[in-house]
Amino acid sequence: MAEIGKVIDIENDKVVVSLERKEACAKCRACSAGMKAEEMLIRAENICSAQVGDKVEIALEETDFIKAVLIMYGFPFVMFMIGLMGGYYGCLSANIPNPELLGFVLGLVLVAVSYALIKSQENRWRSGNYVPKAIAVRNDI
Repeated sequence: MAEIGKVIDIENDKVVVSLERKEACAKCRACSAGMKAEEMLIRAENICSAQVGDKVEIALEETDFIKAVLIMYGFPFVMFMIGLMGGYYGCLSANIPNPELLGFVLGLVLVAVSYALIKSQENRWRSGNYVPKAIAVRNDI
């Protein structure tokens, strides 16, 4: 998955690139806090030695993108469902009152645990394939 954007800043070994928002993500706005509706900013490794003002090609493999989405959303969801079902059926079998509430609370606790686990591995993932890369200067576009 490659996109073309303009380098607006350089931070250490990374470039900050302004990308035009595609129609597929126009309604999400998860990454547009305080920005124009049609642009988004992304930090990418500066493999191509781009300078401020250059247009660069940003790449992130689709399989790596899907893996990152599954890690950030799928894993906590599975943990929530395990806590919800485990707490509910565990309380039912132990005759504890309010199994729905206790299952919900256990689900939330497991979501917090899952995000703590993800956060503990952040440095490993930050240096891996999950980071976008500026792979080529494309001033011809």
